[in-house]
Amino acid sequence: MNEVIGSILEAEAKAEEISRAAEAESRRLLEEGAAAAEAIRKDAERRLIAEREACFQAAERMAQARYEELLAAGKAKAEAMRAEAEAKVGTAARSVFGKVFS
Repeated sequence: MNEVIGSILEAEAKAEEISRAAEAESRRLLEEGAAAAEAIRKDAERRLIAEREACFQAAERMAQARYEELLAAGKAKAEAMRAEAEAKVGTAARSVFGKVFS
């Protein structure tokens, strides 16, 4: 009878040991999981910031190129208007001169 009680007590002690080991292992796994999740979050944040910066730079380059196109077109139009006005100045001056002195 003592052997049976002894083996039961031994089994209970072994079960308790297994239970404590399992709890310790589960805490360790939770800590590892939390650390891995934090590392993944930081990596995703770093990649997002890099991608956002790359998109911003690409948009800035496109905007600058469009600005330069519009500026060149505006300068060309202004030059054409200046040349046209310059060509008409002589005619206008002669017309005014003729009206004043006729």
